[in-house]
Amino acid sequence: MDAETLEFLDSLVTEGTAVEGGILIPTERRLAEVSGMSRARVRERLSGLQMLGMLKKVQGHGNILVTASFDGGSGNVFELMLRAGMVTISQLAEAREILEVAIAPRMVERVTDKQIHDLEDLVYAMVDASSNRDFVGGLKADHAFHIALFEIIGNPIMSYIAGGMNHTLHDLLLERRRVVISKEIAANGGEVPAMFASDSVHFEITRALRSRRREAVAAAMAEHFDSWRRISRAPSPKTETTTRGEE
Repeated sequence: MDAETLEFLDSLVTEGTAVEGGILIPTERRLAEVSGMSRARVRERLSGLQMLGMLKKVQGHGNILVTASFDGGSGNVFELMLRAGMVTISQLAEAREILEVAIAPRMVERVTDKQIHDLEDLVYAMVDASSNRDFVGGLKADHAFHIALFEIIGNPIMSYIAGGMNHTLHDLLLERRRVVISKEIAANGGEVPAMFASDSVHFEITRALRSRRREAVAAAMAEHFDSWRRISRAPSPKTETTTRGEE
């Protein structure tokens, strides 16, 4: 943020009133008076903060300065970067993988038994969704699982960035989930397997966390991504049969 924005934020905090969930900021007129900006400039600054997820409009109350969330914060930033051609989808996906593999050993030092149990519940939610070919439900549980990994670290900056990546990559990850589930069903003779490999690999992460061994968690996290690549790139039985027929 530039100096003017930081100064503006300071005036919001100084002139605002603490309320549940954040700081209720003054009217645009008052902010223009204390900041020396025009009302148009104030409105522009408030719009920017709203885009970053730092400002929330509450009906009947006004604008509240809040802690940024990835839904309205880093998710929007990454989306803007994509639209501007500053980054590509593949670069975001790669960055997400690098981050998750990097934090894996640190989770061992901080994870609690309850957090592991909660992670296992999310995997079972993935399993149930996949068995019903509910790609959206499966992705929702998958997202929650990976965000929970960053929450174990307890660093809000990491959670904010990781959440924003998942938010921006939503459509890509949804399509990836559809592809791997379809391929696993095809490989199982068209029948839904008892458990999809793309889901069960998440249990390897929770088992590694229970072992409290750093190298096991790092290996399980790397295998999570490698497993998806193997499944998604494998030719389906239908494709192979068609190719043989053409020959």
